[in-house]
Amino acid sequence: MQEFVWSGSVEPCLDGPRIHTYGRVAIGLCGGNAAMGAKKNEDAALVWAGEDWVFAVILDAHASSESADAVLELFETGRPELLALIERPQPSHVEVQAAVTRLLFDAAPQLARVRGETACLVSYQQGGFLMWLSIGDNQLYLLHPELQQLGQFTLTVRNYFEWIGERSSLALDVPCFSTGIRQLRKGINTIALVTDGLLEAGDRVFEDPARVSRELLSPAGISEAISTMLGEVHQQGGRDSATVIAWQVDNPRMGLMPSG
Repeated sequence: MQEFVWSGSVEPCLDGPRIHTYGRVAIGLCGGNAAMGAKKNEDAALVWAGEDWVFAVILDAHASSESADAVLELFETGRPELLALIERPQPSHVEVQAAVTRLLFDAAPQLARVRGETACLVSYQQGGFLMWLSIGDNQLYLLHPELQQLGQFTLTVRNYFEWIGERSSLALDVPCFSTGIRQLRKGINTIALVTDGLLEAGDRVFEDPARVSRELLSPAGISEAISTMLGEVHQQGGRDSATVIAWQVDNPRMGLMPSG
């Protein structure tokens, strides 16, 4: 298994984009343009990657990086249980989904003692299926020609008043978050998690999911595509931190089709 754990509180990346690759996973980090006043990076990211699976977490904190760092620590603490489920001979996306949900719910009272709060997007892909859990306004893309022809690019809706931490949507009378599991289509599927610093920089051209799709599916490859997008964010003077995690899956199985 390959592992990547990063916090902008330790490595803010204010001097321009940095790209890391771990097997088929590409990770882009851009802490905002210091020349335009950016002084901190409150994003964070975690990736565990096995031979045929990827587990990724992307975080975008507010008020301080304490909440993002606390969630990173939470997943590191929960790693033995999660990996035991993921690495079973017949892994279950439903059981991983339940374990992630339980991990976050159980920790919500403890996380309420940190300063600030964070959006949190968790994604787990193994074989031909993709699970996610989202609290907040991070964005998850699932890109495939069959979906693009129907105008579908994203799996999440950006929810602007959800976080976990000092202010927590999990602590409401009715907890608020989103989660789901989707089947991948046959052929190349591209999966990407992004924070809002990519979407809201400059002229906000990357708010258009079709534009993000064109960039990520360019012949240059995912790493170069992420570098290009974050480079544009930096050149446009983006002050907010932008983080991207992306990878591709070649799924050999035909996806579900309608009858008749």
